[in-house]
Amino acid sequence: MDNMNTLDLLTFFFIAFVLYAVLLPQFQLWNLRRSRIGLIKEMERAWGSKVLTMVHKKEAISLLGLPIYQFIDVEDAEELLRGIRSAGSRPIDVIVHSPGGQLLPSIQIARALRNHPEKTRAIIPHYAMSGGTIVALACDEIVMDPDAVIGPIDPQVGDFIRGSYPAHSWIYATEMKGKNADDTSFVMRHISEKALRMMNGHLRELMEDRVDEESFEKIEKMLLGGENVHSLPISSSEAMGMGLSVTTEVPPQVHRYMSTFRAVKSSIEYLK
Repeated sequence: MDNMNTLDLLTFFFIAFVLYAVLLPQFQLWNLRRSRIGLIKEMERAWGSKVLTMVHKKEAISLLGLPIYQFIDVEDAEELLRGIRSAGSRPIDVIVHSPGGQLLPSIQIARALRNHPEKTRAIIPHYAMSGGTIVALACDEIVMDPDAVIGPIDPQVGDFIRGSYPAHSWIYATEMKGKNADDTSFVMRHISEKALRMMNGHLRELMEDRVDEESFEKIEKMLLGGENVHSLPISSSEAMGMGLSVTTEVPPQVHRYMSTFRAVKSSIEYLK
């Protein structure tokens, strides 16, 4: 009888642990999503626009608290394209917080925003790198926090074995090695040259009728020229200097919205 009671007790604690590990994170996520939806509704009422968000953060809310790395992918494009279509004749505000991601969905999102008939605005509270920068460039106006950054959009070319490297670097490597470069490096150079031409065309498409040729050359050199590393943080003042339509007055609701994401790492503490 005692053994049975002990077994029952252990079973009870095991089931309780599983329920705690699975249900509590889901409840927390549901509660935070409810807060975010409330803030999105508040922003839409205040701004008279359709508010879309593309936020990629490691959140400490998942099974057993394990974080999941996020980036721009085709699922993001599908959802955002539906959101853009649903805006109808309303202006669009899109909050972008992203390290970047896949090129195809980034361009799809950018084109949809560029083709929207009403004004579009990208709001960057912290950073929008690589593909996130492509999305921001598609908008009529970019609002950056004074400390926020964007980054270069030069293509990264490679494979699973060798890894991915900037397109300009493959070209540089084959030029340095000459005929001593292996066949794969020449293939990567050929792909890199095509990728750079493609990105130059997309950049011109996004900047058409928005900047003059002199400003376009500055933007192209900084974002696509290959002189900078892919992770270069470009400040709001530098973005303005290139000729981009940038302002720095991020609405307070945006920072409130970003504060609803639970960070994996919580080593910073201060009194609010």
